[in-house]
Parts: sequence; C-alpha cells; structure tokens
Amino acid sequence: MKYKSWIWPYFKTYKYRIFSILLLSLLTIGSACALMFTSGYLISASSLRPETILLVYVPIVLVRTFGLSRAAFRYAERLVSHDFILRILAKMRTRLYHLIEPLVATSRYRTGDVLAVLAEDIESLQDLFLRTILPTISAVILYVISIVALGFFSLKFACLIAIYLFLLVVVMPLFSLWHMKAANQRYKSSKAQLYAKVTDGFLGVADWVLSGQQQSFFHSYNKTEDELDRMDRKLKLWTYYRELIGQFIVAGLIVTMIWFGASLFADKELAGVFIAAFILVVFPLSEALLPVSNAVEKIPQFEESLNRVQEMENNWESVNEKKKHTLSLPYKGSWDSVSLKVEHVSFRYSNEEESVIHDLSFQVEQGKKIAILGKSGAGKSTLLKLLQGSLLPTEGTVQLNGQSVAEVREDVPKLISVLNQNPYLFNTSVANNLLLANEEATKEEVIEAMKQVNMHSLVKGLHQGYQTSMLETGQRFSGGERQRIALARVLLQRTPIVMLDEPTAGLDTVTEKSLLSTIFETLHDKTLIWVTHNLVGMEKMDEILFLQDGKIAIRGTHEELLATNSHYQKLYELDHPVKSL
Repeated sequence: MKYKSWIWPYFKTYKYRIFSILLLSLLTIGSACALMFTSGYLISASSLRPETILLVYVPIVLVRTFGLSRAAFRYAERLVSHDFILRILAKMRTRLYHLIEPLVATSRYRTGDVLAVLAEDIESLQDLFLRTILPTISAVILYVISIVALGFFSLKFACLIAIYLFLLVVVMPLFSLWHMKAANQRYKSSKAQLYAKVTDGFLGVADWVLSGQQQSFFHSYNKTEDELDRMDRKLKLWTYYRELIGQFIVAGLIVTMIWFGASLFADKELAGVFIAAFILVVFPLSEALLPVSNAVEKIPQFEESLNRVQEMENNWESVNEKKKHTLSLPYKGSWDSVSLKVEHVSFRYSNEEESVIHDLSFQVEQGKKIAILGKSGAGKSTLLKLLQGSLLPTEGTVQLNGQSVAEVREDVPKLISVLNQNPYLFNTSVANNLLLANEEATKEEVIEAMKQVNMHSLVKGLHQGYQTSMLETGQRFSGGERQRIALARVLLQRTPIVMLDEPTAGLDTVTEKSLLSTIFETLHDKTLIWVTHNLVGMEKMDEILFLQDGKIAIRGTHEELLATNSHYQKLYELDHPVKSL
C-alpha cells in the first residue's frame, strides 16, 4: 500500500489509545442500546400493571445506570479520540514541515500548493482517522456483536436482521464509494486549485491592481468558486438521497421486526415484553451504522490528499537520495579566509529537460567582490543555491577551500550568509529576530550591529526598544528598514562570505543608494557575491559576470566592460540616465 507510511505507523505508535477508543466507542453504543432495550422492556412490563413496583425495580435502576454510563463513556471516548487525533496531527504537521523545508530550494512548488497541503490535506487526514477508519472499525465490530447477541434469542431473527444491517454496513457504503468517487476526486482537486488561486491573488494583489486586471482575476476566481459550489451542491444532494435511502432501510427493518416479533410471540417463542425492547434498540444501532456510508464515500478525497502528501515525500526522498550518495565530512579549512571555486558546474531541475546552468567556472578569493548580472530566468538564483549547497550540481563541483560544498553542507551556514530581497522577519521582538543569526551574541554586539546599519537610534526610540514586536513579516518597519535589520542579522552571523540576492529590489532610488552604501561600508572585509539585474554600484565590484541562458556571456571588471563592451555600456546607461546625457 503506497500510503502506508502515513497511516500504519500511527496505528503502531498509538495502538493502546486506538484500542481504548474502540472500546469506549463500543461501550457508548452498547450503553445506548441497553438503555433503549431496558426502556422498551420497562414500558412493556409496566403496561401489564405488575402487582408491585419491585417487579420492575431492576429495569428502573438499569435505565438510570445505562443513561449515566452512556454519557460518561461518550465523554471519555471523545476525550481520548481527540487527544489521539491532535497528537497525530502534530506529528503529521512536523513531518510535513521537515519534508517541505528542504524542497524550498530544490523544487518549484507554488505557495498556494504548499498551503493547500499544510491546511487542507493534513486536516483531511485528521478526518481520515477520526471520521472514517475508527467509526468503520467500530461499526463492523458492532455489526458482528449485534448479530451474535440476537442469535441467542432467535437464529432466524438474527439472520433476518443481519441482512438489513449488511445493507447499512457494506452495500450502501460501497455503492456510495463507487457512485461518487469521481465527483469527490474532482471536488478535492478543485479545492486545492482554489487555494492556489487565492494565494496567488493575495500575494500578487498589488500587481493585479496596478495592471488594472483585478476584474479579470475576480472573474477567474468566481468561476472556480462557482464550479466548486456546484460540486458541493451535487455532493450534498447525494448525501440527502443516501440518508433518505438509509432511513427507508431502517424503517423497513423496524416493520420487519414488528412483524417477525409478533409471529414469534404468537408461536410463544418470544415474550411480548421484548418486542418493544428489540425495536427501540434499532434507533441507537442505526445511529451508529448510518454514518459508515458517508465515511467510506470520502475515501477518494483522502486519496487525493494522500497523493499530494506522498508526492512531496517522493520529491524529498529523491533529493535526500542524492545527498546520501555524498559523504558528509567536517569542514577542515580556515573559518576566516575562504576561497570559493566553481569548476565546470551544470545543473538542471529533475522535472525539466533543459539545464539551467551550463558549464560555469570561476573562483572567488577571500575579500573579493563579484557581481552576477542577468535578466530574470538567466539562472542567477539557481547559481546562488548551488554555491550554498542547497542544490547539488548535475555536473562539476563547488568547493570551499578545496572541499566540496556538498560534503561540508552542515558547516555552510557558518561560512556563508545570505541577504535576499525578501528576508523573513518573524512576529516577535526586534532582539529575537536579530538573535536568530547568533544565539550567543551579547546585547552589546546586537547594539553594535544595529549601529553599523544605522538602525539603533530608531529602534531605541520605540516604546519598548529592542523588545518591540516587528509584527507579521516585519510590517512595523518600512522596506528599507527591514533590509537594514536583515543586514544586521548577517553581521551577527559573522561569516566570511556574504551573498546578496537583489536586496534592493522594490526600493526607491534614494533608499536603494543609502542601503547599498551601508552594505559596502559594513561588509568591506567580506567576500561579496551580489546577484542583481541592474548596474547600480557596479564600480565597487572587483569582477562582473553576466549570465545569459545559464552561461557566462560577459566577464570582466566594470572599467574594462564599460570601455570595451557595447552591450554593457547600453545597460549601464539605462541605469544611469543622467550621467549618459
């Protein structure tokens, strides 16, 4: 079974809890059935006007006992089952995070796809245990116990009831599964698409508004949601018909029991006081068995969820398999002076035929500053991931002081830090966000780093100073201020190599120049690898690499390229229009 890793391990881990849940569930239903049976017997016996109340005293006590025990067992069953489910849910979410986190660099999942898995699919798997597997097992056990118990009164009666209950426990669930399988699969897929569309719309709301295409987005979104609503109505309509059929079966069961009970009473094979008792038992019994159809019918939706989760696990395994073939060795070189060497590196993503990077070779000595230019899709960000060891080259090697990055990937965060265009700042204090880079940093070191990036005075002036919350994604501060705080975090990390992945993207010209000035001033003694799409600040670079289709198309210093390369000259003029006049 391809999904067994997401189901059976939890059964093994929590087998005693599962046994407790099933036992409490059966005791709950058993108490309910016993309550109705005793009540029916008590009503029938009382209607015969017994000579003394002592003749019905035991049934009266049993009614009270079963009434209280039913509530107690139901409460205990809910308590244990939800504790079990929440434990599984926590483990599933943690496991899924550990699957997704390495795939951020190695795959191209959309945010909406990941959100759908984390929110919708994992919640769906929770229902798989709570509303499908456990209730179905309970129903099957209850079915067997009910027929065996009836067999002690009348074998013919037990066989007849077995046929009716078989319709509820087996026939209807299987028919529902067959009849609505395709509809449930389409519904689940459409819901995942809606998650992706909502996320894309939310993250790109500024682009939709600025382009004037928001109505186009709303039209597309409403169309998807209307389709989902139609599917939902279709599923609910079938649920209505299915429940109606189930109630007809229960009604037929009751009529049959009345007729059969009357015939047994006429033949003196069954006491009259038991007829009402047996009939009343049908109600709690049917209440436990009718939901099985709905539980089994949802299996295709669970399969869709498991398919997406399993796909992520398969991708993780393929990435992990590559890393397993690479020895993990301790870094033996200098921690202060690091030479980065790229030798004939090529790379392509597993789901693509064309290589993103083609036979790149260059070397960066300690303290050297290089810029990697190129338009979007040229392979710049992929190259950075290769340099960090997040991706492994298809061909060639990336070395740090002669050791492969793949071999020393555990130590790479101590050698390389990254400042990208969207540094994530958590919804916690400024101090906590800074200490993420170095938990051992002192208060004085944190303040010194903030002074270097010209943010100390601003933060100190806040009501709570460094304990001020940054809000979600650092929204308390402007874009330039967030980048400066992220730069302070890089300084606290104290790595010899710093990679800049378009840190000024989206900033205005004044803020961009101010931030670049701060970056070059504070990182003057570091090795800088700067990925960008414009040429502002190129005069401070020791070497410039221009990527085109994953290859180095232009290479040289700023002065050399400005004097000899017409393409570079035009690009420089576009970014410096005033100087070119």
